[in-house]
Amino acid sequence: MFLNIIIGFILPWLLAYPLACKYAKLFLVMSPITAIIALLINTIGFYFDFWHFKPVLERNETISAIPLDLGLYAVLGSLMVYFLTKRLFGIPSIIVFLLFVSFTTLLEYLALMLERVTYTNGWHIGWTFISYSTAFFLVVLAWRFVKSHIDLA
Repeated sequence: MFLNIIIGFILPWLLAYPLACKYAKLFLVMSPITAIIALLINTIGFYFDFWHFKPVLERNETISAIPLDLGLYAVLGSLMVYFLTKRLFGIPSIIVFLLFVSFTTLLEYLALMLERVTYTNGWHIGWTFISYSTAFFLVVLAWRFVKSHIDLA
């Protein structure tokens, strides 16, 4: 669990800290929304026994993924919104979206190869790509709703 906290929570926030300070409103609004989406998807995945994440905690397996839900996924969702908002290098929004989905899927594939994640009940990396696409799409929908009420720039 210590590794999950360091790599899944502390490291992402340390790396995002300068940007999170500069764009505090964006991160303060979008990271909790992204974390809730991640918690929801992970809870569903654990409930239907699609995946297991080390350490496997018998009483409540979702706890092992909480550092990633509140760290890595919250940061990545906020970063995606930042890149979509700033339109850096003129990269089209769909490409930004696909880059974030692909990068996150690649990170999970690495965890799968390192046996930190295992799949069951027919789950595979293709379904993982779809689940991350769904999650990031929900982040985009939330961002569009929020930006109509709050200026996140």
